[in-house]
Amino acid sequence: MMFKKINSFYVFIAIFFIGLLTVNTHYFKGSNSFLGVTYSKEYKINIEKPAIVRATHIVPGETVQPGDLLVELDSPELSLEIEKLKKEIELYQSQKAEREKLVESELNLLLSEKKIIQSEINNEIRIIEKQIVLNRSLTDSILKRRNKIFVEDSLSSLKLEINSIREKGALELNAVDIKITDLKQDHNFDQSQIQAKIELTQQELEWKLKEQENLNKYATFPGVIENVYVKPNEQVEEFTSLVSINPIHPTSVVGYLVGTKERDKRLGEKVIVRSLEHPKFETTGSIIGFGSVVKLPNILQKSTTIQTFGLEVFIQIPEDNGLPVGEKIIVK
Repeated sequence: MMFKKINSFYVFIAIFFIGLLTVNTHYFKGSNSFLGVTYSKEYKINIEKPAIVRATHIVPGETVQPGDLLVELDSPELSLEIEKLKKEIELYQSQKAEREKLVESELNLLLSEKKIIQSEINNEIRIIEKQIVLNRSLTDSILKRRNKIFVEDSLSSLKLEINSIREKGALELNAVDIKITDLKQDHNFDQSQIQAKIELTQQELEWKLKEQENLNKYATFPGVIENVYVKPNEQVEEFTSLVSINPIHPTSVVGYLVGTKERDKRLGEKVIVRSLEHPKFETTGSIIGFGSVVKLPNILQKSTTIQTFGLEVFIQIPEDNGLPVGEKIIVK
């Protein structure tokens, strides 16, 4: 009877080891595939400069989608800089408008001066022309008795005087035109300088406004909130972590090569990653590195008494996959 019990015990042990070897061979040595586990990288959202938390819109465990508002922030320092820039722009615009009015007044004065000079020229010419007409009417009878050359000389001198007045007036008008041209050039240069200051300040203001807008933190990918590190009305320093998010789907896989048979994998090699329990979920990936020989995670261990070891294989997979995080997978 004792002999039969002992035989039964050894038979059980033999069957156990045969089964273990069969499983080990099937999963780790007997095929061109190996097991692994999916992982996701935790993302932390940090603040770039000191700010005050106005409101938080998420709680740990909540699922978020791209564009969802996570944390509202406000920076008094940034708000002050924005107000200063707005005041600077208003000041430059006021200076520009005032100089425009001043130059307009100066131009009107110069144009009035031109009109006065032109009017004086015209008046002087009219007086001489009237004198010429008068002289001609008075000397009509005299011309019959006197030398015609003398009269013509007198009229010619008056005509020369008219030409002299016109030339002198043209010079005066030209001098005023030069003043107008110089005034306009100086004005255009001053206005361009002010406009350049306005544009530079406006550009800086737009950067600050964009920076203020970017203070609020939004989700950029589908994920699950892991932790919220701040609360409303809290003052936070720059580079403080506000929220941590885990992607809904894994972004990497760690596989394990058991034994020596399968250790011929290459960097960059394309592989198929498939869920072991839900074969319909699969994606493609590429090998990005190798680790060391380590003990397999408990989820991959086939026995609690005999520990299995394998070479780590790091695989990158696209984010748009249907695999859950922490899933046991098979790599082919």
